[in-house]
Amino acid sequence: MLVAGVLSLSGRYAFQGRLAGAGLQQAVADARSAGGIRLGDRHVLPELVVLDDRGTRAGVRRALDALVEADLVVGPYGSDLVREAGTWAAERGRVLWNHGGSADDVERLPGVVSVASPASRYLAAVLEALAPHRPSARVLLAAGRGGFGQHAAQGAQQAAARLGVSVVDSMPHDEVPEAPDADVLVMAGTFEQDVALLRRLRTRPPVIGAVAAGLGAFANELGRQAEGVLAPTQWEEGVHFAADFGPRPAHVVRALRARVLSTLSAGTATSHVEYPSAQAYAAVLVALHCLEDAGSLDDEALGAAARRLRCTTFFGRFGLGEDGRQLDHDVLVVQWCAGVKRIVWPSEVAETELDASPV
Repeated sequence: MLVAGVLSLSGRYAFQGRLAGAGLQQAVADARSAGGIRLGDRHVLPELVVLDDRGTRAGVRRALDALVEADLVVGPYGSDLVREAGTWAAERGRVLWNHGGSADDVERLPGVVSVASPASRYLAAVLEALAPHRPSARVLLAAGRGGFGQHAAQGAQQAAARLGVSVVDSMPHDEVPEAPDADVLVMAGTFEQDVALLRRLRTRPPVIGAVAAGLGAFANELGRQAEGVLAPTQWEEGVHFAADFGPRPAHVVRALRARVLSTLSAGTATSHVEYPSAQAYAAVLVALHCLEDAGSLDDEALGAAARRLRCTTFFGRFGLGEDGRQLDHDVLVVQWCAGVKRIVWPSEVAETELDASPV
């Protein structure tokens, strides 16, 4: 039973793609170690093949065309690339198991099954975490021009209106002044865009939130400038869910840590498991569970099983809304404290209290 993954092993998403690749590899390895997957009245052993999309939409198409006979198709990293993959899947009536594209319109595409919360929840979660500490904050949004950034900004504006927080403006990263007149600056662009904007600031607002800060590489790039920055994240090692199925969280963390260290090149590996690895693992875990539930490799049956599924894995809750978006999974908020990411929201899983004082 062939599981096919399309990932950026080179190009602009190479770092995230390799992290996701480690997650795919470990999920399939764990399924094989457990004796395979029950498919009707027999057991099958999954095998994995991953092709490099080189970070381009054309590359995604070429890779998917080469893998068209695969039984399960796992999508790439990056909303723009997943949008292309989702279009390809819809044209062929295939299910695309999505771990790496969170733009709301991408998650709504027919046949796309997403394990991660949509982009509209990213900055909204940061504002919800901040609201009790800075209820009258003036917020500036820096949003990437792509679908992910725009959906993140829209979600933040809706959350601000609900929370009574004032959004003073929303603009692309390169238009944000070096001394923003705001209490809170939140940003949702590419990793490079978020890091570049933080470096460019001459006067830092009291509170900063950045999607890029969800990755450990953020602190590697910025050093002490990362201190106090908040970030939305899909998953962290420090959160432990009571899983309905699949491996225990402690096993997944140990296995992924070993896999990541052996997969990434020297100088890029980290002892901390990043959420791109975890969500890729979760996508395979959910896909294999749906395969067992459906008892068939038929994509229509697999899609129906995914829409029915309500569960909790090591990654958190899974449940698709009527429009196809992942609605049951919760976004976490972390804050960089003394060079370490700590979960600060929601309160029931927080490792420490959010510090909203100026850095």
